Amino acid sequence: MAYQQVQNPNIASADTIVTAPEPAHAPGNTDAGEQGPYQFINLDTSYPPQDPSQVREGQQLNQQEKQQTQFGEEAVSPDSPLGWDAKRGSNGTGHTGRASQLSRQSIFSRSSTWTFEVASLIVAILAVAAIIAVLAFYDNKPLPSWPSSITLNAVIAVLATVATASMSVPLSSGLGQLKWIRFREGRAPLSDMEHFDDASRGALGAINLLFRARGGLAGSFGAFIMVIGLLLSPFAQQMTIYPSREVHTRAGAVNMRALKYDLKLSGDDDLAAFVPILPIKSAVYNGLFAENNKPSMNLPVKCSTGNCTWGEIETLAICHSCVDMTEYMTRYCAAGVEADGNQTLCGWQLPSGAVLNTSAEVFSMTSLFPGSFNGAYSTIMRLVFMGTEAQLGPKNVLKPWAQQCTLSACVQTISSSITNGELNETVTHTALNETVPNTQSVIDHLNPVDITSPRTNETYSMSMQSILAWQAWFATLFRNGTASRNTDYINQTMSTAPGSPNIVVNLTVGISEGETFFDTDVVQAFYWNYYEYPAGIEMLMHDLGVSLTVSLRSVNKAAEKQEVNGTAVSVETFVQVRWGFVAVPAVAVVLTAAFLGVAVWKTWRSGTKLWKSSALAMLFHGLDEGGRERFEVLDGLQAKKREARGVKVKLEETDGAAGGVLKIDRVY
Repeated sequence: MAYQQVQNPNIASADTIVTAPEPAHAPGNTDAGEQGPYQFINLDTSYPPQDPSQVREGQQLNQQEKQQTQFGEEAVSPDSPLGWDAKRGSNGTGHTGRASQLSRQSIFSRSSTWTFEVASLIVAILAVAAIIAVLAFYDNKPLPSWPSSITLNAVIAVLATVATASMSVPLSSGLGQLKWIRFREGRAPLSDMEHFDDASRGALGAINLLFRARGGLAGSFGAFIMVIGLLLSPFAQQMTIYPSREVHTRAGAVNMRALKYDLKLSGDDDLAAFVPILPIKSAVYNGLFAENNKPSMNLPVKCSTGNCTWGEIETLAICHSCVDMTEYMTRYCAAGVEADGNQTLCGWQLPSGAVLNTSAEVFSMTSLFPGSFNGAYSTIMRLVFMGTEAQLGPKNVLKPWAQQCTLSACVQTISSSITNGELNETVTHTALNETVPNTQSVIDHLNPVDITSPRTNETYSMSMQSILAWQAWFATLFRNGTASRNTDYINQTMSTAPGSPNIVVNLTVGISEGETFFDTDVVQAFYWNYYEYPAGIEMLMHDLGVSLTVSLRSVNKAAEKQEVNGTAVSVETFVQVRWGFVAVPAVAVVLTAAFLGVAVWKTWRSGTKLWKSSALAMLFHGLDEGGRERFEVLDGLQAKKREARGVKVKLEETDGAAGGVLKIDRVY
C-alpha cells in the first residue's frame, strides 16, 4: 500500500500529493514525542477515502521513531492502515476490528451480492428462450435466406455460446462459494479446497470433483451442470435438420384445351374449295415422320417448376381407331386373269374396295373418305392397310392380313402431368358424334360437327369447312400406294401422265427380305412401322391423331381455346426442429437457476461470508500461522498436496478476522 504525507488540517483533498519535508520542531521543545505538521493519509484508490472530518489529528510519527525505522513494526501506528500487517498475533493475523471492516468494504465489494450472477443467469435464460423462439418460428417453414450468407445454424450456435458463457458465471461463483460453506459447516480435508476451486474453473475440474465424490450433494449438483454445459454447443448443431418436401402451388402451371375449330383457307379450284392452315400440315408431318413417339411435346404448356399436374382436361381432339379386317379378305384377280390360272398374278380385296393386286405387292395403303362409305358424321378419313407377310413370320410365306384405321373428330378426357420437364398425357375417355350425315346437303349449308361430352354435358364443335379442307389435302397426301418387291418396277420413273403407275420412290431398304420399292413416303412410313414395332401401324395412327390434337389445342385464336390452370409441384428444403435436442439447453438453464438458489440459501443458512471464487479471500482467510508453519517445512508442491489430503481444516471465527480463517482441526 502507498502512503504520502499531506498537510493537516488544511488539505483540500485526500488525493492531493504533497512532498514530505523533514518535520519541524518548535524551539525549546526538543524532547521526544513532539509532533510535526504532517500526517499519513491512505491514497490506495481501491479503498474509499475517509471523510476529512473523521481523520484524527495527532496520527504523526515523532522524530525519534522515524529515525529508528521507516514503515517498520514499531514505527507505524496501530490505528494506521500500515499497521494491519505490522504485527501478527497467535491467530496469524494482525487485523483489528476496523481493519476488518475496511477489508470487507473494499476487497469484497464486488462480490458481496449475487447481482452479477443473477444478471448472467437472466442472460442465459433469454438466450435459451431466443433459441426456442427462433426454432418455433421457423419450424416446418422453408429454409430462410438471410443476407451475408448467414445461416440458421449460425444464429443458433451464437445463442448457444451466449447461453453457455452466461451459465458458467453462476455455476463458477456457486461452486466457489460452496467451498467456503463446506469448511464453515464442518471440518474437511484441505485438498477439497483445491477440488472445489478447480471445479469452479471448468468442466475438467467438475469431472474430477464428481469422480472423487468430494463435492457433497450441492457441489456434485453444480459440477454435473458444469459438465452438461459442454453438451450445449454440439446439441445446438443437432437441433435442426433440413429435409425436402413437395410444395403445391396454383401458379405457374397452365395447360390448353380446344373448344372448337373453324380454321381453313380458301382453295383455288373446284376439287379443293378449302385447304388446311400450315400448322395442321406441320402437325401431320410431325406425326408421320418424327419417329419419337412424343408428338405431344409441341403442346405449349407452362410449368414453372418442371413438375406439374392437372385435373382431367376435356378438349376437342382427333381420335384414331384400328380394327383387324383379315377375316373379310377375299381373293382378287385383275381383269383378264383367270381365277384358276396363274395365282401369282392375283391378289386380295376387301368389301370396302381396298385391293392388294398381286402377291408381289407385299404392302398396300388405300385411303377412303366419307361419301365412298357410310361413316359417322365425325369421320375424317379411313386408311386400309393390306399385306402378304406376317410381321414376325418366315420369309416368302404368304400370310395375307388387313387392317383398317380411322381418324375422327372427338372429345377426349385427358389426364395430363409434367414430370421432370417431360409431358405425359393419357386419354381416359372418348366421346364421338355417331350421326350419319345427310349426303343430299350442299356445302354452303353444311352444319358443324357437334360433340357433347356425356361427363360434363359441354358441347365442342368442328366446322365442316375445316374438315373438308383436311380431306382435300389428305386425298393427295394419303393417296393409294404400295410397297413391292417386283423388279419390273426398278426402271419405272415418276410420271404425271394419267394412268401411269404411282411410282414416286425407288428405295432399297433392309427392313424385310429383298429389295422393296415404295410409291409414296407415307406408304414407306407405315411399312417401316409395321415391320419395326409391335402394333406399328396403330402406333403411327396414334401419333398422327395426337399431333393433330396438339395443333387444335395450340391454335392462336383465343375464342377457340381455353387455358387450364393446374398445380405446380416444387421441391423445397424446409426446417425441421428436433425438439428433443432443444430440451438440453432448456433443462441446463433451469438446473443452473436451481443450483444458484441452493448456493444462495446455503450461504444464508450457514452465515458464510460471500467470498465465492475471490483469490483475495484465499489470501486473507487462508491457513492460520500454525497451519502455514506445518506446510512450510515440506519440500515441493506434491508433498504439500499429499499432506493436504490428510489434514482436515475448518473455517473458524477469530478475533480481528471477520469471516474467520482456516484452522487445522485434525491430522490423519
